[in-house]
Amino acid sequence: MAAMAAVAQSITSATISYTFNGQDGRISLPASGFSTLDLSGTVAEYFKINSVTVQTNGTINDLKILAANYKSGDDPEKIDDIPLSQRGDTWYLMLGDDEGWIVENNDHSTATRYFSFYFVANEDDDNPVVYNNGGSYYSIRYKTEGKGGGGGEGGGGQSGNITFYDKNTATLSLGMTGGWSSDITYTYAGDGTRNISDQPGGVSSLEISGFTLRLQRASADLEIESVSVQYKVYEEGSDGQWNTLNYDFQEDEGGNILAKKYTGTTSTQDLTKGLKQGPTCILEVKYQIVDKNGNYYFFPSGGNDLYRFSVNNSGGGGEGVRGDLNGDGEVSMSDVMFLIQRILNGKFPDE
Repeated sequence: MAAMAAVAQSITSATISYTFNGQDGRISLPASGFSTLDLSGTVAEYFKINSVTVQTNGTINDLKILAANYKSGDDPEKIDDIPLSQRGDTWYLMLGDDEGWIVENNDHSTATRYFSFYFVANEDDDNPVVYNNGGSYYSIRYKTEGKGGGGGEGGGGQSGNITFYDKNTATLSLGMTGGWSSDITYTYAGDGTRNISDQPGGVSSLEISGFTLRLQRASADLEIESVSVQYKVYEEGSDGQWNTLNYDFQEDEGGNILAKKYTGTTSTQDLTKGLKQGPTCILEVKYQIVDKNGNYYFFPSGGNDLYRFSVNNSGGGGEGVRGDLNGDGEVSMSDVMFLIQRILNGKFPDE
């Protein structure tokens, strides 16, 4: 009677359960082709891994998860190496309320962070089994805010030591050609009310032309060190770099010694520069206030505002369509006529 062939050693599937800001979630992890789970649309007040479950095949003697929690752009300072318990072909890790990977923001920064991990079985064998997304980490991306948790040490959100002074007193002005209205208006409650639509709209140029922010302090002893608009522009699906637009002027507001008005008038450069025509792009903004004690306050709290747009011609610095000379986003007979006039007259029309 022929001997039975040995069953190949393998990891066949893996699942992670987590809690993010009070909502439970679950990720099923394929052997490859996994896209990073992106939770960065909302600031992580609470993020925790609750359990890990792995299914195996063949003779597996040991299995562990290797994981790191780190700031985007930095190398992980520590890689956790935690063994899983076995029940037949099922391996598991159950984490209590005070165990596991809970939001870590020890540098008190506003940053994108990652929880990245993979699995290794039979580590000491000559050919260990590695389950790591076709050679890459599995990752969960989330976002943290700086010291103060979005509302300073006095409280969260808009109810802390520094708040909006009154309704409709925070504006961000946008200068553009094409597209939608030019002002964004916030309200006291921090609900982000504005007169600009969060829908794709074509623009040929876009800049932040200024802002106004009126703030109420809880006490005269609470001094504000800096006020700025933090912004970044990127193509949807990618992640841009934060930039700063600082205030230029400060004055008392309405005779109230605890209220201050801050105005920024220094314009940014054209934000469409370097962006491609066609894809949806995002302008992401928030107000940042820092008091003299180094506490950070952000408006709106609980996440930034996103404004979607697209670049509709090459007049605004976006990458134009090759051969499109008149800036209409297409290559047609009108571009040929445009070029003929350039050859005959030595200049383009309207030059």
